[in-house]
Amino acid sequence: MKFRLTSLVLNLRRGAVQIDFADVSYFWGQMGAGKTSILRLIDYCLGGSIQLSPAMQDEFVSATLSVSLLNGEITIERPRDSDRVIAKWGEGDEGFELSLPARRPDGEVLPGTGVEQLSDLLFWLSDIRPPRVRKSKTRDDSDTARLSMRDLLWYCYLDQDEIDSSFFHLDESAPFYKRYKSRDVLRYVIGFHDERVAELEAELDQLRGERLALTATIDGLVKVLKEVGVESEMQILQRVSGLRDQAAGFYAEIEAARERTTREQRTDHAADILRAQAREMGVELGRLDEAIANILEAQERDRRHLHEIETLSLKFRRSVSAKAVLTGVAFESCPRCAQDLPERDTGCCIVCGQADNVEIADPVELAVIERDAKARIAELNGILALHDAKLGTMRSERESLLATKARIERERNEAMHRYDTAYLSTMITAEREAASLLQEAENIGSLIRLPRMVEAQRESLADIVGKEQRLRAELKEIREAAESDATNLDQLKAYFLDCLVRAGVPGITENDRVEIPTPSFYAEVFGPSPNQHAVTTFATISSGGKKTLFKSCFAIAVHRLAVQLKAPLPQLLIIDSPMKNISERENREQFEGFYRLLYELKAGEFRNTQLILIDKEFSAPAERADFALFERHMRPGDPENPPLIPYYDGK
Repeated sequence: MKFRLTSLVLNLRRGAVQIDFADVSYFWGQMGAGKTSILRLIDYCLGGSIQLSPAMQDEFVSATLSVSLLNGEITIERPRDSDRVIAKWGEGDEGFELSLPARRPDGEVLPGTGVEQLSDLLFWLSDIRPPRVRKSKTRDDSDTARLSMRDLLWYCYLDQDEIDSSFFHLDESAPFYKRYKSRDVLRYVIGFHDERVAELEAELDQLRGERLALTATIDGLVKVLKEVGVESEMQILQRVSGLRDQAAGFYAEIEAARERTTREQRTDHAADILRAQAREMGVELGRLDEAIANILEAQERDRRHLHEIETLSLKFRRSVSAKAVLTGVAFESCPRCAQDLPERDTGCCIVCGQADNVEIADPVELAVIERDAKARIAELNGILALHDAKLGTMRSERESLLATKARIERERNEAMHRYDTAYLSTMITAEREAASLLQEAENIGSLIRLPRMVEAQRESLADIVGKEQRLRAELKEIREAAESDATNLDQLKAYFLDCLVRAGVPGITENDRVEIPTPSFYAEVFGPSPNQHAVTTFATISSGGKKTLFKSCFAIAVHRLAVQLKAPLPQLLIIDSPMKNISERENREQFEGFYRLLYELKAGEFRNTQLILIDKEFSAPAERADFALFERHMRPGDPENPPLIPYYDGK
């Protein structure tokens, strides 16, 4: 991946400082000259955080980094204490300027490109699709996340603070999310994460989103149907038929009332009928309220029971653990007042003097008790869920009864205010009841399409689940096939050993054996003999100087492999103080050997890889180096070799 730094411009309170970069840029000199600040500001422009030195705290305003990518040059300006950058690329009428987040995305900022942050923009301008990896390494249905440019830069920028304390976050002590990200980067470089894997993971991510959306839609439709008291097309048809039968009954009542009036028979007044109906509704509401109160009481009782079981289970486990621990403790003094304990008879507790009846619980008995407690907890959770479902149904029924009772009361009040004949009032009420039932039947009938929609959505969901299963199976086969081919991993081992030997790392020879086990990718070096069990790793190296060389050589090996495989790793290697813990005079062989390795690679394999180096002393290449070298000596207070901020004197 073409990624060449062109220049860094520091905007300071009293002017600007520009630093131009070459094929190899070598900054060296005394401490306090601002060497490390150069690299930290590069990282800051690329989205990193920064701790400003005292001089930078006083003077720093903003930084602008120019980077040459596949599709042209981009300048990235980041003001001090800002979480956004201003990116500019292109020229003339085709020039663009964009403000976007340095790291945390907040939606697409460049329409139609998927660019949400600086990392995405750098990938987009390099014609590279950002690699996607699963967030969870244990769940097959986990959603995916992008590997960002920040993740790749772990293997491109070896900063001074971590060069001898962390092995690219592959250590077991590193945060798990960083450890998994670092492994993903190596898989990406080695080729275990190829283009087909990326395509399949993108398809799975899309299918997962569709599945979640369909599930939410189905749940919403089912909830609507439950609220109206129907859950299937058959129930809707039965409900509609029942309502129409009730309406037909009212029409029959109207006809019967008409015949009785014709025969001059007495007809009850509508207000009396409505009063009786309202009374029945009140009784039904009272029954419902009592039932709801009983369920709430039972629910509270079951919930308290559940909490008691959970608390007792926890106390029991703590008691067993405490008993197991304290049984083996031989107390010599009182744990409360620290005075010496008196002699006790055999079989008595040495603390309280009572008969010692401590028995270690049988593990089988403990397992049975634990299983019974879990079964009872699961049973109570199920009962509470049933209570919730019943409460929902009864409250829905209560709301429906309240609405019906309110309508009946309203109609009764209207009937009382009218002075109509018994026949007329009865007819009006019956007509209203019949019309209300027919309208309700019409409304419920209109819902008949919802169960059909639910079935259609469930069929679509089943298709998506089937596709996900097939894609996961294919993805698993492709991953296994990619990881079964150890050619690239073996090449990385060979490169790493070659770098260690050529850099003159003490105790390592060309006859040693390097192992990089998957999935940890934590490099190990063994002696040449199969019977030799001593292993050299970043953790077992006691020397800080060997740690810096060990880590630097691994980064160089990764870049050598990336060059060979044309992997999308930025062609940039920044190393801050590889001789941090090494004396250039006492360990001359390692000092010269390491830089000789870099210069030889730069003349060959690293022709297109830019190197930026910082150290205490300068190691010059051979006289006829086939690359451009920029070397800058930096010393505070030296006009001939000025520090990063030439005018700064600390005042």
